[in-house]
Amino acid sequence: MSFPTVLSPWFVVQRFNWGDETGHNGPPIDPHMEYYTSAEDDLSGPALFFNDPKRAMIFASLQQSTRVALSEGAHVRVLTSKEEADEFGRS
Repeated sequence: MSFPTVLSPWFVVQRFNWGDETGHNGPPIDPHMEYYTSAEDDLSGPALFFNDPKRAMIFASLQQSTRVALSEGAHVRVLTSKEEADEFGRS
């Protein structure tokens, strides 16, 4: 598989998880980014979002990634270089 480019980008669905509330009106505990993975790849139960970017599902279609992002209350991130793909274990 070739790497993403400006003319042929890859797409990742991600959302920011603010973490658990401390219960003391303090800052949230463990805020982090979560990445969408397909249900077929998920071996640990019903959750489709994980902290590990290497488990992220890479979309080749903006339409598909947008459809998932809208249904999950998430955002689409566009990857346009090998360096950006490296973060997701695609090197």
